[in-house]
Amino acid sequence: MTVKVAFLAAALGAALLPAAALAGPIVEANCNSVASPAGCLFQGNINDNPNASNPNSYKNAEALYNLFNDTHPSANPDITLNFLFSTSITGGLITGAGTSSGTWSLPGYLVDFVAVKAGNYFVLYQITPASSGSWDTLDIPYNNMPLNLSHMVFFGQESAVPEPAAWGMMIGGFGLAGAAMRRRKKVQTKLA
Repeated sequence: MTVKVAFLAAALGAALLPAAALAGPIVEANCNSVASPAGCLFQGNINDNPNASNPNSYKNAEALYNLFNDTHPSANPDITLNFLFSTSITGGLITGAGTSSGTWSLPGYLVDFVAVKAGNYFVLYQITPASSGSWDTLDIPYNNMPLNLSHMVFFGQESAVPEPAAWGMMIGGFGLAGAAMRRRKKVQTKLA
């Protein structure tokens, strides 16, 4: 009987552990809210690389944060992370790669969460939805010196508002369509 209880407890513990263990714990001293300027510090890795040892760690980070806010009212409300890109997969989305600060740009997308990974930690920030911004690793502690960036992960959605270049193409297209309609009208009146 004791063996069955021990086996059941071990099986139950193993079933519950991975969701929290894969993402790494939240560093409570460095997490008030993802919406605060300092974001929320996590230990471990965050990515969506299918070749990684833990490919959906961002879902684990989401679950950990939502559990964290159950006991920390400042962390409310729950968050939902909709994966867009990881610089470890796509590359070329940021300036300053391999340093401790730079900029990012994702034309055509509205980013509402950004994760910055350096060393053994990552910081998750909630931002006002934007297509570009700046980043740094200053919120990741390391002997009072900034660490170099490992990678970044972006969360959000495709933009419903066209980019300026798309506006120019649409206006040009409307102009050409209008010109063709005027020409067709002139040809029809000459034939009549």
